[in-house]
Amino acid sequence: MELLESSLPAHKPKPVNIKRVILKYLRKWPWFLLSMAVFYTAAKIYLRYVEPQYFSKTNLMVQQSKNTASASALNDMKNLGMGVSGNSELEGETVVIVSKPILGKVAKNLNLDVSFFAVGKIKEVEMYANGLTGKIIKLYSPNSFSGATYFLHSVGKNSYKLIDEKGSSSLTIPFGVPAKLPFGTIQIDIEPGMKLTSPLKVIFKNINRVSRGLENSITVNLPQGKGMLMELSTVGPVPKKSEDILNELTKQYILDGINDKNQEAEGTQEFINDRLAIITEDLSGIEGQKENFKRQNGIVNLEQQGSISLENLNENTKQILTNSMELELVNAVLSASSGEQLLPTGLGLSPALETNISEYNNLVLTRNRVLKQATGENPAVIEFNKQIAAMKNLIRKNLIEARETLQLKIGQANAQLNLAKGNISRYPTQEKIFRSIDRQQTLKEQLYLYLLQKREENAITLAVTAPKAKVVNPAFTTGIVQPKYDQILYGSLAAGFLLPLLFFYTRNMLDTKVHSRQQILSHIPDASVIAEIPENDEDYAIVKPNDFSVFAESFRILGSNLKFLLKTKATANGGVVLVTSSVKGEGKTTISMNIALTLAGKNKVIVIGADIRNPQLHRFVEGKNIGLTDFLISDETVPDKWIVHSKVNDNLDVLFSGQIAPNPNDLLDMQKFDDMIGYLKTKYEFIILDSAPVMLVSDTLHLIENADVVLYAVKSDFTEKEMIDFAEGFKADNNIRNMAFVLNGVKPENTRYGKKYGYGYYSYTHDEKPPLLERMKFWKW
Repeated sequence: MELLESSLPAHKPKPVNIKRVILKYLRKWPWFLLSMAVFYTAAKIYLRYVEPQYFSKTNLMVQQSKNTASASALNDMKNLGMGVSGNSELEGETVVIVSKPILGKVAKNLNLDVSFFAVGKIKEVEMYANGLTGKIIKLYSPNSFSGATYFLHSVGKNSYKLIDEKGSSSLTIPFGVPAKLPFGTIQIDIEPGMKLTSPLKVIFKNINRVSRGLENSITVNLPQGKGMLMELSTVGPVPKKSEDILNELTKQYILDGINDKNQEAEGTQEFINDRLAIITEDLSGIEGQKENFKRQNGIVNLEQQGSISLENLNENTKQILTNSMELELVNAVLSASSGEQLLPTGLGLSPALETNISEYNNLVLTRNRVLKQATGENPAVIEFNKQIAAMKNLIRKNLIEARETLQLKIGQANAQLNLAKGNISRYPTQEKIFRSIDRQQTLKEQLYLYLLQKREENAITLAVTAPKAKVVNPAFTTGIVQPKYDQILYGSLAAGFLLPLLFFYTRNMLDTKVHSRQQILSHIPDASVIAEIPENDEDYAIVKPNDFSVFAESFRILGSNLKFLLKTKATANGGVVLVTSSVKGEGKTTISMNIALTLAGKNKVIVIGADIRNPQLHRFVEGKNIGLTDFLISDETVPDKWIVHSKVNDNLDVLFSGQIAPNPNDLLDMQKFDDMIGYLKTKYEFIILDSAPVMLVSDTLHLIENADVVLYAVKSDFTEKEMIDFAEGFKADNNIRNMAFVLNGVKPENTRYGKKYGYGYYSYTHDEKPPLLERMKFWKW
C-alpha cells in the first residue's frame, strides 16, 4: 500500500530521473525503428542510383632555372629549359597551367565538346572511350552558341539519325562524314564492328564553355615541403576521362613551356643575324679600303719597318681593341633595349648585366603567358609591367655606365697611342693609316667570329627541347570520393533515430498538460499526492463489489491514505471530505462517488452534491434531482426527507444537489448548511462533498471551513500545468492545512512505477495488450 506523504516535512525538488526519461522515449521504440528503416531504405535507394564520383590526380616536377654568367656553350646548354626561379613564379605557374588557351587545346584534342550518354529510366551514364567519338568542325555563331542536345538513333550498320529535343529528325547521316546541323558542322565516328542497340543522348557544347568547366573542376596544389612539386587533381564520374584530361593538360603545359623557350631563342637568333649582316658589310668595306691603300702607297710589309715601335704600341692597341669590342656590344644591346622585345643573352657582357638580362627576359615571358588569360588591367600584369620597367631601367643604367667606362678607357688608350705616334713620327704617314685600317679590320673580324659562335650555340638551343616540367606520376585514380557510402548509411540511421527523438522531445517541451505526479511535485515540492487513479474506458465508472481491477485498487489506496490523513486531523468519527478541482471535467464526481463506495465497505457514508450549478451525482445513482437546495430553502431542520439510498452499497446514501438555484453562494453560506453538516456527522462516519471547480466559481470557498480534508482533483492529460500553481495559491490564500492532490485518469506509463510495477499485481486477471498498430496511433500519443 502506498503511504501518505503529507505528514513528511517539505522536501526539495527531486532530481531528474534519467531512467524515467529514457524509458519515456523507449516506449516509442516502434516509431524509432520505423523511422530508421525508412531512412535506411531511402539511403540504399539513393546509393543505388547516384552516380559515383572518382578522384584522379597527377604530379609534376617543375624545373628550376639556374642563372650563370658563363658564356661557354657547355654551360649555356644547362639552362636550355625554361624553369622557374622561386616560389612566387611557381605560384604563377599554377595559374598558367589552367589558363584558358591550354584548357581549350585540351578540350579540342580530346573532343570534350561532344559527349555521349546512355539513357536509363532513372539516370544517365556517360559513355567515354567506347568506340564512339564526335567533334564539332565549325560553329556558325561561336559567341551565341552555348550547347545543344540530340538523341542519336542507329540506322543500319553505318548510318544514324539525330533527333532534337523538339522531336525534329535529321536526314540519315553516315558515320565518319561531316553533317550540317542548325548550329554548325559536326562529325561522329564509330569503330568498325561496333553496333548501337539503343538510342544515345548526344550533347554538343561550346568549347569555351567546356574550358570554363575544366577550369572550375581542376584543382592545382603545391604540397608543402616538397620543393617544386605541383599536384593536379579532378573529380568526375568517368575515371578514364579524368585521367585523359590530366595527362593531356600536362602535355599541353610542357609544350607551352617549350614554345616559350623557343620564342626567346628565336629572338636571340634574329638579333644575331641582323648584327652579322651589318658587320659583314662593314668588314667588306674595310678590306677594300685596305687593298686600295696598299696599292696606292706601294706597301708590302710594314713589320720590318717598325717592329721596335710596334712593340711599344702593341699594348695600347690591344687595350683599344678589347675595349672597342666591348663598347660595340654594349651599344648594340643598349640599342636593342629601347623596345619591348627580349634582350639577347650570353654575349659575354659583365656577369651582373648577364644576370639582369636573364631576369628581364623571364619577367617578359611570364607576363606574356599571363596575358593569354588576362587583360592589361589585371593586377598581376600591372605588377609585371612595373617589374619589367624597373629591370629595363636598371639594365640601361648599367649599360650606360659600362659604355662611359669603356669610352674613358679607349680615350686613355688613344692618348697613350698618340703619344707613341709622336715618338715614332719618323714613320711614314702611310704606316699610321694602314695600322688604323688594319685595326678596324681585326675588330670586325673578331666580332664577326664571336657572333657566328653564338648563332651556332643558339641553334643548339632551338634543337634541344628540354621541357620546363617533368611528369612524376601519370594520371591515376585513387577511388570513389562521392558518395560516402558508410557515412550516408550510418548518417541515415542517425537521422532516422534523431527525427522521432526531436519530434517527441519538441512535443514534450510544448506539452502544457499534467501527466504524472512528478509534475505536480515539481511545481509544489511539499504537495501530497495521495492517489493516482488510472484511466478507464467507461465514462462513469464505479467500483463494484469484489472488484480487484487496477481502477478499484487505486481507490482502496486513496481510502487508506484518506483515513490516515483524517487521523492527523484528530476527528472523532470519520470526517468531512471536500472534493474539488480547478475546472470542470477533471473527475471530481467520479472521485467523490468511488471514494464513497470504497469507504462504505465498513462505514456509513453519505455523498452530498455540493455542485449546485452543474450537478452530476444523478449520473451514478438513480433518483430524482431533489435534494440540497430544496432542503436549504425549506422549513425543515433535518435533511432526512431528501436523503436517498444509493442502491449501490447498503452503507452509502446520497443527497443530490437539488434544483438549480440562482444564488448558490448564498445557499451554501447559510447557517442551516453548517447545522446540516453537524447533524449528518451524528449519522455518518464519512461525509463526501462533491463541490464545484474553485477556479470558475466561488461556491466551494464556503465549504472549506466545514471540511476536514480537501481533495484537489487533477486529471492527467487534461489539466494545464498552470492550474497546479493556481491550486498552490488557492491553498495558501484560504489557509488550508489538510489539502491533498488526487491525480485522475493516469495512463500506466505515467504512474510512479510505469507499466512494469503498476497496480497489476492486485488483479487476478490481466488485461490484453492492444495490437501494435493500435498502440502506435498518432492520436493516442
